[in-house]
Amino acid sequence: MNPLVDIRQFDQSIWLDFIRRKILINGELQRRITDEALRGVTSNPAIFEKAIGGSDDYDAAIRSLALQGKTTDEIYTALAVADVQHACDLFRPLYDSHDNASDGYVSLEVSPELVNDTEGTIEEGIRFWKAVNRPNVMIKVPATLEGLPAIRRLIAEGINVNVTLIFGLERYRLVAEAFISGLEDRVKAGLPIENIDSVASFFLSRIDVLIDPLLEKIAAEGGEKGELAQSLVGEVALASAKQAYQIYQEIFAGPRWEALAAKGADTQRLLWASTGNKNPKYDDLKYVENLIGPKTVNTVPVETLDIFRERGKSANRLEEGLDQAAEVLRRLPELGINLEEHTNFLEVDGAKKFKEPFAKLMDSIEKKRLTSLDSSVAEATMQLGQYQAAVDAKIQELNAKNFTEGFWNKQADLWVQDAEGQQSIRSFMGWLRVAETMVGAVPEIEQFVNDVKAAGFKHVVVMGMGGSTMAPIVFKSSFPMGSTGLPMSVLDTTDPGTVRQIEESVPLADTLFIVASKSGTTAEPLAFGDYFYDRVKQIKGDKAGENFVAITDPGSKFVTSATEQGYRRIFLNFAEVGGRFSALSYFGLVPAALYGLNIGEILERAIRMMRANGAYGSVEQNPGLELGVALGVLAQQGRDKLTLIVPDSLADLGLWLEQLIAESTGKEGKGILPVAGEPAREPEVYGQDRVFVYVGYENDADADNTAKLAALQAAGHPVISVRMHDALDLGAEFFRWEVATAVASAVLEINPFDQPNVQAAKTATDRLMKVVQEQGSLPAGDEAKVTENGVSYFSAVSGGSAAEVLQNFFGQAKDGDFLNIQAYLTESDELNKGLAELRTQVQEQLHLATTSGYGPRFLHSTGQYHKGGPDKGLFVQFTVDHPQDLALPGRSYSFGTFKNAQAAGDLQALHDYNRRTLRIHLGDNAEQGLRTVLSALQSAPLTAKRA
Repeated sequence: MNPLVDIRQFDQSIWLDFIRRKILINGELQRRITDEALRGVTSNPAIFEKAIGGSDDYDAAIRSLALQGKTTDEIYTALAVADVQHACDLFRPLYDSHDNASDGYVSLEVSPELVNDTEGTIEEGIRFWKAVNRPNVMIKVPATLEGLPAIRRLIAEGINVNVTLIFGLERYRLVAEAFISGLEDRVKAGLPIENIDSVASFFLSRIDVLIDPLLEKIAAEGGEKGELAQSLVGEVALASAKQAYQIYQEIFAGPRWEALAAKGADTQRLLWASTGNKNPKYDDLKYVENLIGPKTVNTVPVETLDIFRERGKSANRLEEGLDQAAEVLRRLPELGINLEEHTNFLEVDGAKKFKEPFAKLMDSIEKKRLTSLDSSVAEATMQLGQYQAAVDAKIQELNAKNFTEGFWNKQADLWVQDAEGQQSIRSFMGWLRVAETMVGAVPEIEQFVNDVKAAGFKHVVVMGMGGSTMAPIVFKSSFPMGSTGLPMSVLDTTDPGTVRQIEESVPLADTLFIVASKSGTTAEPLAFGDYFYDRVKQIKGDKAGENFVAITDPGSKFVTSATEQGYRRIFLNFAEVGGRFSALSYFGLVPAALYGLNIGEILERAIRMMRANGAYGSVEQNPGLELGVALGVLAQQGRDKLTLIVPDSLADLGLWLEQLIAESTGKEGKGILPVAGEPAREPEVYGQDRVFVYVGYENDADADNTAKLAALQAAGHPVISVRMHDALDLGAEFFRWEVATAVASAVLEINPFDQPNVQAAKTATDRLMKVVQEQGSLPAGDEAKVTENGVSYFSAVSGGSAAEVLQNFFGQAKDGDFLNIQAYLTESDELNKGLAELRTQVQEQLHLATTSGYGPRFLHSTGQYHKGGPDKGLFVQFTVDHPQDLALPGRSYSFGTFKNAQAAGDLQALHDYNRRTLRIHLGDNAEQGLRTVLSALQSAPLTAKRA
């Protein structure tokens, strides 16, 4: 049997004298708990110095905290508390179990600077206890004379205490007295004592390190004293420990203790500390094997733990040779050695040995803190031409009324004046500081990733709609997969062809499916979850839930169903963070971490941008404010088409920006339309409604786009350029654009956090789905205006041929309008090429801005702008037959029917808002049907109404 497991039969607990973030994350600590019967962890300043100061594991967190204005001491406390919390959570099942024997504890030491400060120790002990906020934490307090009253007080407060730096027997008696007195104080106050634990940490190897040289010197002199001294070499520490155990048995017996035990008190166990061998002459397990006994703890360093596992021998030896141990201690004075004096020295020296590494650690953190404050965010350059004066004036106006301070204080009247709207705004501004919260969640997420990989998963599929999937799409396309990552797919469409592609491309039994839904009621992700749960259940039976993860808000119905289905993990996001502002929350970061990205660094860049935007004090220039004011003022002056130009590697950034900007600003007949996917062109093809925004990299010249942007600027178009340092700066850009969108909304005097018109399409879809459930199919729609070459055209405009319908439809266009293509199709390279050709032809002939999206994805993004924004859209909806449909388990309809209902519902909603629409049904072959439409369009010269 593994000796680490075997030792439990003797009622001794092995604790690990080591902690580091890496072993929390990579599964090593959990493995030791599970496989090696590890029952606790102790830490001290020297351990944290090696962990924090001696590695780069904590650097991103240090930078993030430094940027928040935290002091060096606050940074250390945050890091140490986070690690202890994490370790406590790993030990919590043991702590909660019926056979825990007072185990499952993790210790956190008060500052060594407080070793002789009673009140300071009490204050910090209470502060640490509250900060860790775990019942299985122990606060380590030194057994100095000043520490004794602190121990008593903390026990009386109901705080678990690990008493450290005990070297002498008389001091141990005083420690036990302080513990018992603390319990008695608590009883007198009428408070319970059954859940209070304490250990008395008796330090061993340091005793021999100090005493042995003295004995060896005497032994070298020869004679009787020399012989006596030689016989005592290497025996003093073990003799002290065995005598301490006899004192323990004496103290925790008799009427005084029995009165406390009757009220549920448990004894203060002896803990053998400093058990790593420091003398090469001795056996490595000298302070482990010889001190095995009931109701004791041995805390050992990693090296000693591993040695004991390989060759340790478990036996109850703690009370062997008691007479010999007593003789060792009795005869020391004969050699002129006063053990109490030497142990008092060891106490002072021990405190010094903790103070020195602690000072070194604090110095290391301070240097990293100062370095963090030197870095800057990517600059946005703005060439606004004739609009610059108006933008500058608006910035000056906002600064004059302390807009930035009000913004961070969630001052809702910066946006709207009605009480209901203001309440809505205040309740959805959690995104402002969510990055701070998520810094603390990084180890938890990284541990989850390691657990998933250890379980053998080979692929990840993120399933959701809108804000729950946009950030993962951007991360996946903007970064190569990390060396520790898993391949990732994103499903955000009810298109049966796409669902089938996903199913056929992944190893179902070894795929982790993330069902992401803020509300927990969004129809599409719930349908995705049900479909793939059914598929996995066919393979794994009742264990199907192991392949599923939920990300949702607290209290959603989805939490209940995911729990019932045995989901592997449920990540609870934040109710006050809206979907389109959730990139830096669990919705964005869990998939990013699974993909192998450094989410700690992504968050650090975001916090750097928060700092630049005034999160931690006044700033001279606020990049988010300046960008937002520019976009808002330009929109008010007719430049309301934000045209995004990016290098190929950032192509999908437009998907995220589309939702953020369109859904936030497109309401009350106002709004800014993001235009993504249009390649940069010569100035002549653009109308006067554009503002061009370039996002790229500082080390990438991107000469073609740069030259075209220069030409556009020269032609009088406003041009804004952001050049990131690298892809990790996306964390900063997510936050910059979130701030800018909120600020632009303030300029437009609208609430950026609601989406009042999105429900229209959902309601229309729900009505149609009720018909499906009652009648078995969707109701018949309007007759086609024209059917030609297998393609049908549905529109309010007249026309005897496809070319005429197209010509008359586009003849409704006016200056400042835009084309929106809604492709309810299965995405493919050929379709993307054809849709791009359509956009190009309309842009060249009509000089309209063009947007394109696959349905139903855009319903949860730009769909709000389509109905709530200004009436400037020409909407072309493409639909197709679904000859290879997919049934939805537990439902009376298929994915294809669901998608058709969404298309019809959205079209009805557009009609209800009097939008100009054209539906084109491509038959059963989307690629061939689109080629037919393009051919008809080429034979129909397009003209628009001019203002």
